[in-house]
Amino acid sequence: MAESRDVAALREQVLGPEHPDTLVSRREVAVGLGWLGRWADALTEYRRVAAARERVLGADHPDTLASRNDEAHCLEQLGRSAEAVALYRRVAALREQRAAAGR
Repeated sequence: MAESRDVAALREQVLGPEHPDTLVSRREVAVGLGWLGRWADALTEYRRVAAARERVLGADHPDTLASRNDEAHCLEQLGRSAEAVALYRRVAALREQRAAAGR
């Protein structure tokens, strides 16, 4: 876990906070927090990554949608099923729109 945080911090320092490689490392931190059962902390990090990806890549980019899916999974783990279902549905709708547009 500490190694993931170190890598994320180093990438952020060298590449910037919203660089795709930095965001990959920050997602790994969130995954590690989930493995430790620290779902509230994981949710915070998943949301940061998803928001950054949305700003950089757009709301319907596959990486952004994967991040939103991670966020929904985390909400499930926290027992926030209604929020999770709403987010899963939003992700599915955006994926359908993207496919229909041929992107």
